[in-house]
Amino acid sequence: MNGAKILNFRPAAFAAVFLCLGIFSAVALLCYGLSFWWLTLALPLLILLRKGKRKQTAIAVLFLLAAFWVGFCSAFCKIDGFQNATAYERGEYHVTGTVVSESETVYGYKLVLGDIRIDGEEENVQLIAYLPLSFEGNIEQGNRVLIKGKLEPNKETEWYDISNDLAYTLQAKTCVVTERPFSLFTFLRKRIETVLYAGMDETSAAVTMAILTGDEEGIEQGLLENMRRGGIAHVFAVSGLHIGALFGFALFLIGKTPLHSASKGTRFLTVAALLLFYGGVCGFSASITRAITICLCFYAAKLIGVSKDFLDALGVAAILVLTFSPLALFEAGFQLSFAACLGIALLSRPIEKLCYKIVGDINGKLPPAERDMHPLGVRGRIKRACVSFVSVSLSAQIATAPLCLAWFGYLSCLSLLLNSLFVPLVSVVFSALLVFVVIAAVLPVAWSGVILRIPAVVWSAALLLFQTVDFSLFCIEDVVVPVVALVFYFLALSFLSDKWNFSKKLAFACALVCFSLSFSCIFVMNML
Repeated sequence: MNGAKILNFRPAAFAAVFLCLGIFSAVALLCYGLSFWWLTLALPLLILLRKGKRKQTAIAVLFLLAAFWVGFCSAFCKIDGFQNATAYERGEYHVTGTVVSESETVYGYKLVLGDIRIDGEEENVQLIAYLPLSFEGNIEQGNRVLIKGKLEPNKETEWYDISNDLAYTLQAKTCVVTERPFSLFTFLRKRIETVLYAGMDETSAAVTMAILTGDEEGIEQGLLENMRRGGIAHVFAVSGLHIGALFGFALFLIGKTPLHSASKGTRFLTVAALLLFYGGVCGFSASITRAITICLCFYAAKLIGVSKDFLDALGVAAILVLTFSPLALFEAGFQLSFAACLGIALLSRPIEKLCYKIVGDINGKLPPAERDMHPLGVRGRIKRACVSFVSVSLSAQIATAPLCLAWFGYLSCLSLLLNSLFVPLVSVVFSALLVFVVIAAVLPVAWSGVILRIPAVVWSAALLLFQTVDFSLFCIEDVVVPVVALVFYFLALSFLSDKWNFSKKLAFACALVCFSLSFSCIFVMNML
């Protein structure tokens, strides 16, 4: 143990944890009638972090209590506002609103409306409207619509609906577009779609559209479900993988242009503008917003030099997201995104060390003091890239595995293998694909077939595997994962990392105990 400290105090990471505890407490109080005062029993444990430093400990306690109350109050206001939305009786109403998002379902069209008025009364919530398949109008994001239909309150619903203020459901009978204001983002999105379907076969165009914008509607459902069973459908949800690739491409361009000598503020604003513009084209979904927040937090920390700690930077990103959308904590996208980042923060370094023990050090023939003084050869760079990919990919998948089981009911046994093929492919071709599409969008549509021929061939070859193999045969399914099992599981992962100031034997023993408790909870729950 290093001195008297069990853990190194990371302000942002610890604040994020207490923010989450505050959100949990508000939910427990409002929805289940449970008191949150029992949580204060854990506060004396903070003394262990700063033993002998009472002033610093008191400041840390006050800081974390403030984070707790921010989480509690933000979640309380969100839930209370949703529960106190105007209680309309079921019946027919006239609703006007702005289309926030539109999608096609099996039964018809789904619109999410914001800035709504119900029979002329303004409401500060959002509404879901369902239109029949027979509806032939052309409705786009940003349009102002007038809908007549049967309104029902959404009082008992999922956390996603509460988080997004979706207080009402409307079964539409008639719908009229009253305004079509020009939207640059909508125009660009439609232009990309036109170019892709003009220059590629339908399947390749649908896959490219999904990868670039997150729109999965064009992908054949059987193919999409098989890719989900293979564990790689996340490449179609524009999130960390895509924003990270664009972020890396932006840093590469800055390094190769006169911008590399610009001020730190200019460089940050340039990267932020590029990411935010791309986010606007993709509709600023929750996953995109989270990914952009994380990237910009990391970049700001790197430029300012305030903190290079991965956990602290991740904590800042979580605080920014949860302060404005506290109930995102209970959404699958948030949990999977941050669990993957947490897994990388905790496990990538230990796995990397293990890999080098197996394959050998990249500069193993040199004395340790001289290794950093000699550039790597081709073999060394390839080995380093492979080890880095394996450590990052494996740590992210270890962390997200129980959450995938809990949320989706299945876990692909081949996800690591398939991700090792497709994640590098998407990472490498994403920026190039974006450049190809931008060029094709600028030129006449007739040129799109020539410019997009290579991407079309690549996708046709890559998708052949999922069109011929049924990956549902390689899945673990129907396993119930209780919350307490998740808590013990992530606690075990933390003990396997280098974040605790324990001896390796003690840390391994603690991890083994936590894993045993986690799997015991899962076993008991599935035996009941």
